[in-house]
Order: sequence, then structure tokens, then C-alpha cells
Amino acid sequence: MRSLSPLLLAFLAPMMPLAHAANSVMIWPIDPVINPDDKATELWLENRGNATTMMQIRVFSWQQVNGHDQYQTQQLVAASPPMVRIDAGQKQLIRLIKLSPVPAGKEQAYRVVLDEIPTPKTPSPNQAGLNFQMRYSVPLFTYGNGLTADSAKSQLSWQQVTQDGKRWLQITNQGDGHARLSNLSIGGRGQGQGLFGYVLAHGSNRWPLNTAVSGELQTEVNKGHWRGNASQ
Repeated sequence: MRSLSPLLLAFLAPMMPLAHAANSVMIWPIDPVINPDDKATELWLENRGNATTMMQIRVFSWQQVNGHDQYQTQQLVAASPPMVRIDAGQKQLIRLIKLSPVPAGKEQAYRVVLDEIPTPKTPSPNQAGLNFQMRYSVPLFTYGNGLTADSAKSQLSWQQVTQDGKRWLQITNQGDGHARLSNLSIGGRGQGQGLFGYVLAHGSNRWPLNTAVSGELQTEVNKGHWRGNASQ
């Protein structure tokens, strides 16, 4: 497998629910999964703009190493078709296909990256001739026998760490399922509204802190809530 360049990694940010950007492409669902008995899942694209758009779809494996996300090319899940042309007002179905079995009892994480391919346009007298390329990133999780999206659970702990003079919030997940964190606060002080980030199964992730924090951490996790004090 080949690691991705830092330039590409900079664009792999979590996508907001039903992303609706300047190019008017809507994508759903935002949380696709492939359970053990399923061979594929669906991802829909809708062009709500007034011009045809081209999209490239790729799937990368997703791991968290030393508190950082890492993405690599892989051959376990494929997008079909990998390139689509969507006319204005039309929808397009993308199938995310599992090519190899997932190890029993395991959750595997991927990022589905969708790139808008710029098309040549004739600029109007009041418009510069630049076409902006949009990129979306959607998480995908697959499951092996004995584990499903509903049965997989996270098991979280957190601590404040210092490295190279910088403070970090580090959250570790010892569970067999990922944690999608939203509306996180520590000691009653909000650290971020909406989607905060992900901690993968048996992984850890970290976020920079502007000041020292103390007290209880509270956050929405997947479809529930979690709270806990810092581990020692």
C-alpha cells in the first residue's frame, strides 16, 4: 500500500452532514457501513446546481497512529463507478463494494474521497476564468462476522498531554467500534460545536488545546452521550 502525500491529507477533513457547497453537490448518507452479510452499500450524489459536474470517487484505508490520521491506497473496498458525470438536477448512485472478507470481530475504517473534476468554462465579462475544485470526504466502516454497526461499541478515556511545548487533548478508544464525537466540552467549557472528530476502534486521536483544561469531559458519541474525568 502507498501512503498519501501531505498535500492530499490536508484536504481529507470530515464532511459535514449533507454537504452543500458552492458547486451544489449533495452527498448521502454521511455514515455508510457494510455489515458482515452485505457485499456493498450505497452512496448517492445529487447535483443541485445548474451545470453538469464530473466527480472522481476513491476509497482509502484509514488508521490512527500516534494520535494522527493516516490514509493509504488499498484493494479491499472499491467504488463503482469510480468516475461519474452528473447533469444538473440529476442523481447518481455509487456502490461501495467489499472485495475481501473483513476479519471476524473487526471494524475496518475507510475514507471515501470525492473530487469534483473541473470542466472548461467560458468566463463571462464580469467573471475570472478560474474553476474551483471541491473535495468531500465520507467515512466508511466495514465489519467482520460477529460484529455489526449496531453491536460495535467504543470505550473511551482521555488525558491532557504536552509535547514539544504544546498542549493536546488525547482521546483513546479501547472498544471494538469507532467513536464519532460532537459538541465536546471539558469542565463546562465548549471545545467545539458540531462534529469534533473521530477516534477509531483500538486507536487514539489528539486535538490542540489553547489553554490547560480540567474537569469532566462531556461529548455526544455516535447516537449517545459519554462523560468522564481525565485518566492518570
